Amino acid sequence: FFFLFYPLFFRYVRDLRLIEEYFINPIKQAEEKHRKHIVPENLNKVFNSISYFLFIHEVISNCLNERQENQFPLVRSISDILLSYVWVFRAYAPYLIHYEDALRELDESIRKKDKLGRLVRKQQKSPSCRNMPLTTYLLKPFQRLLKYPLLITNLLKGTDKDGFDYDKTVSLKLKLDEVLADVEEQKREHDNMERLRELETRIHGLGQFRLAINNRQLLKESPACQTSFTLKKQPSLRKSLTVMSSPTLNQKRHSVRNLYTLECNDIVLLAERTGATKDGHPVYKLVSRPPSPIDDEPVMVHTRPEDSGVYYED
Repeated sequence: FFFLFYPLFFRYVRDLRLIEEYFINPIKQAEEKHRKHIVPENLNKVFNSISYFLFIHEVISNCLNERQENQFPLVRSISDILLSYVWVFRAYAPYLIHYEDALRELDESIRKKDKLGRLVRKQQKSPSCRNMPLTTYLLKPFQRLLKYPLLITNLLKGTDKDGFDYDKTVSLKLKLDEVLADVEEQKREHDNMERLRELETRIHGLGQFRLAINNRQLLKESPACQTSFTLKKQPSLRKSLTVMSSPTLNQKRHSVRNLYTLECNDIVLLAERTGATKDGHPVYKLVSRPPSPIDDEPVMVHTRPEDSGVYYED
């Protein structure tokens, strides 16, 4: 296994080193020369992650080299080394969180041909880059993250259950699965929060209510009556059917065909679609009284009899 794993590991370290030597370092030098930051926020965070990956993987590489020298010609165990550094994979969470935005920032710089874009285009022409753009190299950590579970699974399958290294290999597999699950959860929570924040900007009438809070998950936004069998059977009814706003606000009738439910895990907002953004995303207006403002605390159910436009799960 060592002679299968080590070449893959070495190539990964080589690619990380290339990113730092041909892109990160020259960009830093350009910033120092012009005394101006030219790297956008998300791309800078991805660069920082890659520099950290390189540092740690070079340490692991040195450990593997030393193990090979001590156990040559047959390396009997590397699980203990990998287990000692499995925590490193938690550092992949910031990389995954900012990766997509970093690519957009990089593409924009190249398209605009600004200082960063011109420098990247110049460095990409180096023979050492093997005719591959920076975007290809920035993908390497993600690709490696997908390969490690399979590699460790194969290592476990090839380890003798009666061997001295089997228990450590099992621990390595379990710990890696735990760490990667945590990384995936961090990415999922970040993406969900971004969706909530973006939706919040498209809803008028929320007042001080914050839609984007911890532990709230956006499930879907969809037409309020899309599952109604009656409306599906009689499409003309959708045009004429209306609902009345809460009497505490200016009373107004709203066409059912424009009503949407914005469903989260703990609340459901009833809103009227009033338009769209330049990107084509719906813009809403809350149909009735906005929820009471909260501060990351459990939401209390409204006790007033009128419809608040917000519904809470029991």
